[in-house]
Amino acid sequence: MRETLGRWIADAETHYAIEDFQLAARLSQLDYLDGRTTDLYYSLVGELFDMVRSGDTDPADWASLGRALDSVSRELQEGARADALFFASVAFYLGGYPASAVMTMRRADPQYWETDEQRAAHELLTRSVNPASALTRTLVASLRSGNAQVIDTAVAAAELGAARALEVGPEEWVAHRLYLALLQRFRETHLRAVLPDGATRSWDPLVESFLDRRQPVWDFFPSQIEAINAGLLTSTQSYSLQMPTGAGKTALAETLIFDHLTRSAERKAVLLVPYRALARELRGSVGRHLTKMGLRSRTVYGGTVPGIEESEDLEDVRVIIATPEALTGLIGSHPELLTAISLVVCDEGHLLDSGARGVGLELLLARLKARNPSPRIVFVSAIVPNVEEINTWLGGSDTTVIRSDYRPSIAEFAVLRLSGSGSRATIGLELHEPSTSVPAHMLPEFLRPAEFQFTNPSTGRRNTYTYSSTKTRAVAAARKALTLGPVAIFATEKGGNRGVVGLASELLKQIDSGLSLPLPQSYVNDAALVDSAVAYLSHEFGDDWVGTRLLRAGAIVHHGDVPQETREVLEELVSDKHVPMVMCTSTLAEGVNLPLRTMVLYSVKRSSDGSAPQAMLARDIKNLVGRAGRAGSSTRGLVICANPDDWAVVSPVAAGQPGEPVEGAVIELIRRLKRALVSNRLQLTNEVIEASAPLFPLVDGVDSALIELIRDELGADEFVQIAQRLAAETFAATKANTGEQELLQHVFELRARRIVDMRSSGRLALARTTSARPRLVDQVIDDLLPRYTAWNTADSPLDPELVRVFVDWALEQPGFTKEAQAAYRRTQVTDIGTSLSQIVLAWLEGRTFRDIAQRVGIDIDALLRIHAKIVLFDLVTLIEQAVALIQEHTTEAGDDLSPAIAALPDFLRFGVSTPAARELMARGVRHRLAAIALGSDQAMESTTNIFATPWVIARDLLTDEGTWLPRLGALVYRRTVADVAIRRSI
Repeated sequence: MRETLGRWIADAETHYAIEDFQLAARLSQLDYLDGRTTDLYYSLVGELFDMVRSGDTDPADWASLGRALDSVSRELQEGARADALFFASVAFYLGGYPASAVMTMRRADPQYWETDEQRAAHELLTRSVNPASALTRTLVASLRSGNAQVIDTAVAAAELGAARALEVGPEEWVAHRLYLALLQRFRETHLRAVLPDGATRSWDPLVESFLDRRQPVWDFFPSQIEAINAGLLTSTQSYSLQMPTGAGKTALAETLIFDHLTRSAERKAVLLVPYRALARELRGSVGRHLTKMGLRSRTVYGGTVPGIEESEDLEDVRVIIATPEALTGLIGSHPELLTAISLVVCDEGHLLDSGARGVGLELLLARLKARNPSPRIVFVSAIVPNVEEINTWLGGSDTTVIRSDYRPSIAEFAVLRLSGSGSRATIGLELHEPSTSVPAHMLPEFLRPAEFQFTNPSTGRRNTYTYSSTKTRAVAAARKALTLGPVAIFATEKGGNRGVVGLASELLKQIDSGLSLPLPQSYVNDAALVDSAVAYLSHEFGDDWVGTRLLRAGAIVHHGDVPQETREVLEELVSDKHVPMVMCTSTLAEGVNLPLRTMVLYSVKRSSDGSAPQAMLARDIKNLVGRAGRAGSSTRGLVICANPDDWAVVSPVAAGQPGEPVEGAVIELIRRLKRALVSNRLQLTNEVIEASAPLFPLVDGVDSALIELIRDELGADEFVQIAQRLAAETFAATKANTGEQELLQHVFELRARRIVDMRSSGRLALARTTSARPRLVDQVIDDLLPRYTAWNTADSPLDPELVRVFVDWALEQPGFTKEAQAAYRRTQVTDIGTSLSQIVLAWLEGRTFRDIAQRVGIDIDALLRIHAKIVLFDLVTLIEQAVALIQEHTTEAGDDLSPAIAALPDFLRFGVSTPAARELMARGVRHRLAAIALGSDQAMESTTNIFATPWVIARDLLTDEGTWLPRLGALVYRRTVADVAIRRSI
């Protein structure tokens, strides 16, 4: 693009930004733009045809051109505006931004176009479900049938039409020439053209699925095309993909799984995801899509011991969507799966570096790739700069690494800059757009003193709201950005003054003060729906909880302590554009796709235990900001760095520089262990390992792998050699120096000898059968089991003695007490055992968080922290292991464990106490309130139909809206009716 035009576009963008943000500033250097909209428009159209003629392939230029034409369209009227949007859409599409082309063209009014070609182009780029144009109907039919000749014929006809149109006149030729360019691009990028042997009928289920979605998919993104052309679908080698957030990784994984399983009729594929929230989301998208294509899927995201529903009918399941720990547990209970799995797609692979989760992932991958034959592994991440290293470790070659910097929407970065001081200070917005050809430029007076003035209601005087803090400016900037679309404000911490709670309090304080900044509530759509969500939050958490008050004001709180069912409610409000503002931590980057236009970074530094703040890793920032500007929701995303001091950390990400390499959590633990051994002058033994809570993820991961490998005929030394060969398969082995490799081998040797000892004592079978952790076997059988006498006779999980036995035992486990004390920090609780027992009992009884907090005398946010980390993670993990071991031990002794205790892990995970409620939650009812109410209904016990499942009974009960709507509330009732309407096969 010409430099002068680039500068013109930049100045015009500044002018339009002043309008968008409703600023009072007037820049004299932009005066030359006055009255020159038509000149700019003609220049842009001329540039478009120059680029079409030259075949310019620089995506940045196409993107800049598309954006500029889109912006100019706002100053044009009727037919001229429709034409400008048409040209913008063409620029986006030809540049490889089909999602931006679709949403731009959908704003164009086709009534002003007279030619069939323009109307056909409109339907091509709006992905019309029922196209009126015969030209478009022909194209869609060719996709369904796989007849590529139809598209070739259409291109040839368009070429002839363009040549003839030149004789008619320029307007006629413009329409024909651009339609030809679109068809030529479509011929190269449509589904069948990119898929190997795309015309074959075997692709029909996948193509039909893409075409018939709510947002139809007709062609692939450039990043997806690059991967497929590089052999992702045709090769049998392992691959590694580095693709930015939003570049189509999920659809590509879906395509890969479909293709692989179509070719391998007896095999299974696994989609590994790091978080339960992401697994739940994919259950309703990828899982459902593949099941409808005839590839039955199962989502496993419970604990390390699989539940009943997760294990049933596995022979018929073709696709398993799972977290690493859940898959490890499932394989432990069903080792035959290992020989059936022939493809593993590892999504969000950078989590190799993520503490215990990373250890589990690395050891699982090492275990899989050590098998002969090993499954094909495809490693996917947006942010791993040393992806070649990981690819080599996984068995890939130099030709099986695919890197793409493509994003379907443009990322803009900005930083708030202070000018002046005191109450007269103004804050400018310095815009940086490194992904386009537009130069950096300043937007002065983005925030002005007048916007922080308010009238004191008690005195009637005008006061100035103090805006010297970064937090105040971050919230104010987010409010200003509401004019563009949905906004997120990011904090590195959850609670406290510097966390999400502090940001929420700041917004509420600003609103109460009456500052003249945009109000989130003014951008709320469907107020009745939002009111129903407020009523839901009020019931669960109370009117005074900051999340309830914030939603009433038009924004949501989103962090890891907010219960999953509540997060899904809040995410749905934002996803459907009913609520315009989110205050969040990095949970927002954990796979959840929301249509955010702007992300304000309040801080990119975090501190713990009063230590000096440490900057986030650049790769984590990159993953986070990738959530701004989702394909199909906006053509661009804006990331605002609120603290100028943080710009040094953010700017390399904005410039697209690679972040930190992934080392792997295993090597980090080995290095920590080595330092600790030297510092304390200790010899490494199994006793030392099993007393060190930080090593538990390593111990448990190694043990899980070794249990699968041990055989009765193997001697101790022979098994140690097998263990050491497995150690050599880890990513840590490729990163370690000589001393670290020796220590890694030693750890595997020690655990191998521990497994052999367990075999000799006869207790290895307990761990193998239950998927429980070997280090817990003796503690459960010798210590926990004698503490309670009613293992066989307890008829309810609500026995206070039972709960207290488990809590006291858990508090004696290495690491658990420390975690519990950290969770209870800043509360007045002195007896953690009693408090935790009360929380667990109230949770099992079905009490709301509001009621539980009142019962134990702590505030809601503290309770949510304790509940999320201690109850639903640490305690559930220990109890599910213990119950599995006790059940197996009891069976071996010829007795039966009480059904109430056998189901206790699920009861605790779901917060219910009846079998029917447990089954409803396990099968997919999202709301605990509904599962408890339905599960305790008399109909669950009195039915005479032996084939009537709780799911069917619940569906019948909910048809009585007069009874259940007031009982559950509008939001829970509506969502639960939708839940039970689905026949759960996934």
